[in-house]
Amino acid sequence: MVTIMCIMCKLIFIIGVREMELSSRIVSPSQLVQSQGAKILVYGMAGSGKTTLAKTCPGKVLVISAEAGLLSIKDADNVDAIEVKEAAEVMELHDALKSGTLQYDTVVLDSVSEISEILLTWEKSRSKDPRMAYGNVQESVTNLMRAFRDLNMHVLFLCKEDVVNDDGILKHAPKMVGTKLGESITYFFDEVLALRVIDSQDDEGKTVLHRWLQTVHSQGYKAKDRSGKLENFEKPDITTLIEKLGFSLTNDMGETNV
Repeated sequence: MVTIMCIMCKLIFIIGVREMELSSRIVSPSQLVQSQGAKILVYGMAGSGKTTLAKTCPGKVLVISAEAGLLSIKDADNVDAIEVKEAAEVMELHDALKSGTLQYDTVVLDSVSEISEILLTWEKSRSKDPRMAYGNVQESVTNLMRAFRDLNMHVLFLCKEDVVNDDGILKHAPKMVGTKLGESITYFFDEVLALRVIDSQDDEGKTVLHRWLQTVHSQGYKAKDRSGKLENFEKPDITTLIEKLGFSLTNDMGETNV
C-alpha cells in the first residue's frame, strides 16, 4: 500500500510539473510570431534582381549561395556569403546558425531551386529508380525548408520562376524539381512574393523598367500576404517589408534553440 501511495504521489508531482511547464510556454500570438522572425519566399525570373534583395535585408546578413551569382551584392557592407555544392553543407550551416556558432540577423537561401537540384543529384546517386529519387527529394527539400523556417531569425528564401502555359493562360509560380514540390512549398510561408520587372514609357517615350514585389495572387502570378499589412505591390526592400510586418529588425527575437 505504501509503495502504491508513493507511486501515486510521484505521478501527481510529475503531472503538476508538466502542467507548470506547459503554462509557462503559453504566450500571445504576437510574442510567438515575433520570436520566430520573418520568413519570406520570393521568386522571379533570371535577371530580375533576386540576389540584389540580400542587400536590402536588415542587420548582419548571410547569403547561402548555390548559384555562384553574387556580382550584384559584391559591394554590400552588411552581407557575408558562402557557396555550397553539397546538401550536407546546407544543413551544417543550419546547425551552426541554430546553435549560435554563426550569428546573423538575416539568412538568405539563394536559391532553394538550385538547392533542390543539388538534393536531387544526391538522391539519384543513392537510388537506381528515378521515381524514388524524385519522391525522396521532395521529402528532403521539405525537411530542409522547415528547418530553416524554424530558425529564430529572419530568413529570405529566393526561388527561380516557373512559367506554364495553361490553355493560353500563363501561370507563374516558384520553380522546384518536380511539379508537386513547386506547388506545395508556398504553403510553408505566410509571405510568398513575386518579383516582377514591369516596363512603362516616360514622357519622352523611352522604356523605363520598374521592379516590384507582388503580394497578391493576380495576373497569373502566385502570391500571398497572410499579414494583410502589405500593399498589392511593394518596393523591393526586405527591411521595409519586415518593418511593415511588425518584426524587430535585428536578432533580439528570442533565445536561440539549441
